[in-house]
Amino acid sequence: MREGIVVVNKPPGITSHDVVQLLRHKLGMRRIGHGGTLDPMASGILVLLIGGATKHQRAVQAHRKRYEAVIRLGIQTDTADACGQVLHTASVPPVTHEHVTAVLASCTGPFTQVPPAFSAVKVQGRPLYWWARRGRRLAARPRRVEVFAIELLEFRGDQLRCRIECSAGTYIRTLAETIAGRLGTVGHVSELTRLSVGHWHFAHALDLGWLARASLEEIWACVQPAEDLHACADRT
Repeated sequence: MREGIVVVNKPPGITSHDVVQLLRHKLGMRRIGHGGTLDPMASGILVLLIGGATKHQRAVQAHRKRYEAVIRLGIQTDTADACGQVLHTASVPPVTHEHVTAVLASCTGPFTQVPPAFSAVKVQGRPLYWWARRGRRLAARPRRVEVFAIELLEFRGDQLRCRIECSAGTYIRTLAETIAGRLGTVGHVSELTRLSVGHWHFAHALDLGWLARASLEEIWACVQPAEDLHACADRT
């Protein structure tokens, strides 16, 4: 059986499973998985594992990630992103660029984080989002994560754009709520792009539209060898 890696740029508005299903259809194979899900509203790289490469799924999921996020201040949603229903609004206190930078720095390092109610973490055999959509907000166990760096790219009015490098398992939506709280308000993620997973970078990802149009031969020509997964240490 042929095997390997395909790195795809997932657009917003579709699920990670949708991308997997597309590649399964194109290659005529069922044994395809991904190395870490992306929320439907998020865009960016999705590492797809084909055939025998799926045995490295957990190792790929364990890689550190880089994201670019836009945090909208003053509005809290039930999903902690732009897809959710508004729960609360609050004024945004006047803050300086220096103060925002200091708050971001305070959110780096190792800490315990509780996954959001709308997430794929399973509780009692079901994803949390399954329970939340049925009016039951169950709590997942807190997890130990680490944010290695947060760089402020832009701060304007009620929005801040930042680049985040973090460990596997870190929820940017939860981090955004923490940042907003330390700025004296509420907030949510309005845009999110995953730039890298380990040494796989956004610049080398295939466009999903191209993948949908490409021939079987063209796709296999872009499949990276599974040997790249045998040493799964981060090279970032």
